[in-house]
Amino acid sequence: MKILVTGASGLIGCHAVAALLEAGHAVAALARSPGKLEAALGSLGCALRDVEVATGDLGDPESIRRALAGRDGLLHCAGRFSPARADAEALHRTNVEGTRNVLGAAAASAEGGVLRRAVHLSSMLALFPPRGPVLRADDPVAKPTSMYAITKARAEEIARELRARAPITIVYPAAVQGPHDPTFSIGPRNVATALRERKTLVTEGGLPYTDVRDLAALVVAIFAGRVTEQGVMAPSFFVSHEAYRRLLESLTGHAIAPQKLPGWAMRLMGRIGDVVQRLGRDVQLTYEAAEVLTRSVPLDDRVARAALGREPISAEDSFRDLIDWMVEAGHVSPMDAGTRAATRGGSGAAKGAGNDRKSSA
Repeated sequence: MKILVTGASGLIGCHAVAALLEAGHAVAALARSPGKLEAALGSLGCALRDVEVATGDLGDPESIRRALAGRDGLLHCAGRFSPARADAEALHRTNVEGTRNVLGAAAASAEGGVLRRAVHLSSMLALFPPRGPVLRADDPVAKPTSMYAITKARAEEIARELRARAPITIVYPAAVQGPHDPTFSIGPRNVATALRERKTLVTEGGLPYTDVRDLAALVVAIFAGRVTEQGVMAPSFFVSHEAYRRLLESLTGHAIAPQKLPGWAMRLMGRIGDVVQRLGRDVQLTYEAAEVLTRSVPLDDRVARAALGREPISAEDSFRDLIDWMVEAGHVSPMDAGTRAATRGGSGAAKGAGNDRKSSA
């Protein structure tokens, strides 16, 4: 297929591009900055010449229509995250209006008989809080209160509305992580902080994680026709906060102290954060964020596992490869990585980008 990818210079986008190229697709990337794209793809063993660069912007519907012309596939994974109130307008512009522009162009192309499959990367936050012991792809759209989650829920509504006009598959990742992260996003930063400070938060519950290589493999499976559902939870693994702490200890050989805080106290702090935010100040912990930390549940990812034909990458392998890459990229010192730094070269990311591409395809 000829596939247009938005957000190709981000963590999900660059891994997806590498996996789609490995699967034999012709890939074009909607981009404003070829330099960022070249750097992101280079870490995965891809060259800028491997893709067609379609100059455009999410805020320019005409440039999107030009980029999509003649292409029978679309992967929309461009998005923006920020907790800063000053970024509220930019979040809405990228996550909501950008999604409307991209998927609107996809619907018009599908009605014209050109586009055969579009994939929209949503988020579990669009469906949070859970209605039961697992989060499902057919759960209703949530009504969140935090700035970022509001934009993801609104984008989700747009995608669901446009499914009536176009063959759109919506994918719901959990907390996405993995090696070769060009943005060094919040998840890896939290891991790096825990390793440097030798401590981490331990509260009730845990978090579901999606390894970006599994997510890229799922995207390939969707374009190959191995997913027929309109919505699919991404492959994932669920880790309690205490298990996460023990895992970091096991991987590094360092003692990681638990910073224990009851769930009720986390949520109370989140309520206070909401009040402070309404007063016009930036906060790191809202009530909604506290709920995500303490009341998340596993994802019902059976459809994704069937499409992959294998189990998702394990928590141990995912965090091991992430730490190895962070050492390689200079985000974590060998001393902070402990035994991981001493044993690098044994597996995963330490073997190089070529293995990441093969595991993603």
